[in-house]
Amino acid sequence: MSKNTMTIEDLLRWPLEGPAGVAKAGAELRRTFPGFRPLPPADLRRDGPMQLGDGYILSFVWIGVPSETLNIGLESEPCLSPTRAAEISKATLSPVFQDAHGVDRGRNYDAKGNGVRVSFTTTPETYRCVTSINVHPIKRTAR
Repeated sequence: MSKNTMTIEDLLRWPLEGPAGVAKAGAELRRTFPGFRPLPPADLRRDGPMQLGDGYILSFVWIGVPSETLNIGLESEPCLSPTRAAEISKATLSPVFQDAHGVDRGRNYDAKGNGVRVSFTTTPETYRCVTSINVHPIKRTAR
């Protein structure tokens, strides 16, 4: 695993700065953890483990280059509590805990800032640890 100074706080806060923050997070991930594989047409993926500067471990990172999206998996040890992640990102808990088939997929939290949405999910049933972080631009609807 690579040693670096990037932290989970960086991954939760930078994207909320807007598209430039998303690009900064993606660039820092690529710089810190070389070896991303291209996924046609222009996306990148790298499997972990990748240890952040604060000890949290990423299990995978998928970077959607043209769409400025990030999908990040987190290992359960060390456990990032959803309370801490929500404090960092100012995310709020979604009231929906089950998918359309009634299956518990974990709790979902959402934060929005500067045209970017950061969401994260927890372990099902226990809701103890964050398992993924997803960053997407907020699509503007036409009027």
